[in-house]
Amino acid sequence: MQARRTAYKRLSAGLLLRVSEQIVLAPGADTRAAAVLAGLPQPFTTAEARQALGTTRRVAVPLLEFLDRARITERLPDDRRRLRSA
Repeated sequence: MQARRTAYKRLSAGLLLRVSEQIVLAPGADTRAAAVLAGLPQPFTTAEARQALGTTRRVAVPLLEFLDRARITERLPDDRRRLRSA
């Protein structure tokens, strides 16, 4: 219970970034991920993103979905993604 309260306080203070119900990351993880993904050939697959980010699929998929919602990336009809133009 104490850990949950501490996590909630950190989320409220902007010390954590919630990308899904189960996944929280350090603040700025979204911009760092976008910088890494910019180095990939566009468009890229989830597997390519996961590998470039050095994380597991359990973290990569929610992070990519978060980046889609934030309009940093765009999911294409063939399930690949690309960075959106600025």
